[in-house]
Amino acid sequence: MRRRLVAAGLIVAMLCLMAGCGKQESAIYIMADVQEGDHPTAIACDKFAEMVYERTDGRIKIEVYHGDTLGQEVDQITQVAAGGIDFARLSTMVSTYEPRLTAFQLPYLFESEDAMWEVLKGPIGDELLKSESLAENNIEGLCWFSGGSRNFYNSQREIRQPSDLSGLTIRVNTDSMIKLVENCGGTPMNILYSDVYDALKDGLIDGAENNWPSYISTGHYEEAKYITIDQHVCIPEMIVASKSALDSMSAEDRAIVEECALEISDYQFRAMEEYEEEAIEIAEEAGCVITELTDDEVAAFLEAGAEVNAEVGAEYADVIEWLTGK
Repeated sequence: MRRRLVAAGLIVAMLCLMAGCGKQESAIYIMADVQEGDHPTAIACDKFAEMVYERTDGRIKIEVYHGDTLGQEVDQITQVAAGGIDFARLSTMVSTYEPRLTAFQLPYLFESEDAMWEVLKGPIGDELLKSESLAENNIEGLCWFSGGSRNFYNSQREIRQPSDLSGLTIRVNTDSMIKLVENCGGTPMNILYSDVYDALKDGLIDGAENNWPSYISTGHYEEAKYITIDQHVCIPEMIVASKSALDSMSAEDRAIVEECALEISDYQFRAMEEYEEEAIEIAEEAGCVITELTDDEVAAFLEAGAEVNAEVGAEYADVIEWLTGK
């Protein structure tokens, strides 16, 4: 009798598992994002993880690590390629494995951010996300994120002309921006993004350049009250995935992850726009000096940028023509 009861119990347990009575353990994946707090990118990454978990009925759990917990972007993209990190929200460092993306670091490449997105939301954008160069390095782009447009800000004075950068030490992190600051008489300094606030506070640097959400969410506006809206660079961002991580999923779950990425892209764009509006209000209330350039002043910066692009961007001439049609 006892044997019959045990056997019956095993059969019931098996039937429950087959019928979904038992809770399936989640497959856990790691995601990195250098932003923190209420930055729209950080919020969007968290929401992406939540969407995936819900739509896969808990089969796929993405744990998001913000800030420099998993290293800087250069470390994160290397780990994605190696399969150590499964997902990451990345900016310029994706160009390490897709050189054509380096062109987006050039100043004043597009007439506006809208003009850039008109290109990236079409066939060119799809080709970059699914490029062979990324695939060969175990990386697949899932969607685009808005990185906003970048502006100069500093603690010393208003900047209206390129020459106003003369004598200032400015944190930058790309070859083109290093050259631009040098050409304008400033001193470029490449330090970690996470160290910029302390460097501003301690006077190690006079300023930096970044988008509105970063300027506010990091507290940089507290130490660098002067911001010039020159929009010198619009750098798109991506959610990328390790191909080995995607390949480990069922076809159904992989399709859900890709679908969620596209949806969260639209969400992040809207959140970015809303945050920029709030950021401007915060800066105004904090007494920041927000400088809007005249047409003549914009022309001076465009000229400075053209000189940089002719030198630093020469090797990307074909890519620039492909992207801009010029």
